[in-house]
Amino acid sequence: MDNIYLGTTLVAIRIRRFAEGTAPMTAPEEALQLLTLKYPEGHDIKPHRHRPRKRVTAVLQECLLVIRGKIRVDLYDETGTCFRKIVARAGQAVVLLGVAHGVRFLESSRVYELKNGPFIDDKEFL
Repeated sequence: MDNIYLGTTLVAIRIRRFAEGTAPMTAPEEALQLLTLKYPEGHDIKPHRHRPRKRVTAVLQECLLVIRGKIRVDLYDETGTCFRKIVARAGQAVVLLGVAHGVRFLESSRVYELKNGPFIDDKEFL
């Protein structure tokens, strides 16, 4: 896992591989909670549910999960200057914690994009 900072602020996380067991990739206070699960055949997670709780978030966070291919995620600061380029391949993910970004598909790719909702059309182009 690579933590990416803009100054002292954590703005993105690149997940390169899965740790054994259940491993949180984002901090508990983040709006988007991402965990990896890696267990051997036959392992069981006990049946459970999550009790409804009101959750309020003021930020939009995204996770790009690369299933096939290769992408590059460009990160931008408040002035619109690209300060970091991150490459992610099949089996890897990039979590964006509210930072401006663009995505270049370096190969024909399949990518899941997950983000907290509900959906609001709020894109602001640089």
